[in-house]
Amino acid sequence: MDYLVIQVESQRVLAARFGVGGTSLSFSGAAEFEITEEQPLSAIAGRIAAGIDGAPRVVLCLSPTLFAQREVELPLDNLRKVREVLPGQMQGEIALPVEEVVFDALPLESGRYLALWARKADLGHAIDTFREAGCEPQVITSAPFAWNFLPECPADAAVCDGTALAIMSGDRVTFARALDAAEPHQGITATLAALELAEAPLPPRLVLFGERAAELAASGDLALPTERLEMPHALAPLFKTDQAFQHLAGLLAVARACQAGALPDFRRLELAWTAGDAALRKKLMVTASLLAAAVILLFVSQGLKYRAAKADLTSLDKSIAAIYRGIFPGRPKAVDEVAEVKGEIRKLAGPAEGSSSLDVFKKLAEAKGTTINGLYEAELEGGNLRVKGDARSAQAVNEFKAALAPFMATVELGEVKSRPDGSVTFTLVGTLKEARK
Repeated sequence: MDYLVIQVESQRVLAARFGVGGTSLSFSGAAEFEITEEQPLSAIAGRIAAGIDGAPRVVLCLSPTLFAQREVELPLDNLRKVREVLPGQMQGEIALPVEEVVFDALPLESGRYLALWARKADLGHAIDTFREAGCEPQVITSAPFAWNFLPECPADAAVCDGTALAIMSGDRVTFARALDAAEPHQGITATLAALELAEAPLPPRLVLFGERAAELAASGDLALPTERLEMPHALAPLFKTDQAFQHLAGLLAVARACQAGALPDFRRLELAWTAGDAALRKKLMVTASLLAAAVILLFVSQGLKYRAAKADLTSLDKSIAAIYRGIFPGRPKAVDEVAEVKGEIRKLAGPAEGSSSLDVFKKLAEAKGTTINGLYEAELEGGNLRVKGDARSAQAVNEFKAALAPFMATVELGEVKSRPDGSVTFTLVGTLKEARK
């Protein structure tokens, strides 16, 4: 999945595109824009939108100053249910009416959550700015809420990039606040002192990263042992230099948290992202249209097949009627020509125990050989056979008579007439052996 992470700060905007999937990680590029009177946030959003190719998931990170937080204890272990009950739980405990804010939460220890909320108006303004520019964010969050996904960051530590401070315990973010960018050193010291006075357990170390990490580390005592977040060797081919890693590590953490489904998202209720639903509805409409077209084509195809089959049946009926008239020219038109032809064929087949007419005619055809030019009349009645035909010669007629002997009891030649070309016509009568018995 590709993520375009945009971080809006007071004086600049950072944007970076990452591809995160399972254990794979890719980096497509980054850009930094300075916010000035000549180039306000809306203009920067337009420049970012103009450079987008494909369809990455846009994650907008706003300043932590827009988000408030409080630890709450709830007898729930389902984060979705926690989000549903938070408005009622926080009613009367926060300065703003719950109708004006949007909530999310981060899980802490069992039964404890870090409730987060922000004004809908503040988030809505940022959403409108980027929507009008053409790169509407699908996720609204703040980067410190994802710092537990920084590469090789200790599970228990205070983490600072010079603009914000987050406390992590057990690899979970338990506290986050913005710092004064002009005096981050004092902000870190004051925040840690306040947490200590509130009897909150302090982490064993302070981890610094970002462009001001070296400056903060050299500024003096920060109340905790300090170390700098180093670029892992596995990410060296990705970022090339440690400076690029320090610059973009926070955005990478946001992309990894979003991929893991652990990033707070404030696009909920009236601020919910609906562009995806609209795109899905559009796809469903296209699918439904294609399905309807397919059904119509199916019915048209079946209709054409039915019409062709009906035409074939009509043509077949005409052919059967023509054949029937050729076989029985003297008969009136039958109700069912096919049934009558079948009946006549059954009559020719004769009884099952004797030789059928068809068997006799078959033997005649086999006996005539090539010297008999043709048999143009054959009549079988009972066991008596009468045949008329023409042959090449009288000798051929005698040979034909001899060939009939195996299945004829008696065979007698009738009149044999000669033709000018030497061929003859003949008649032959006889009795079948089975009939004589």
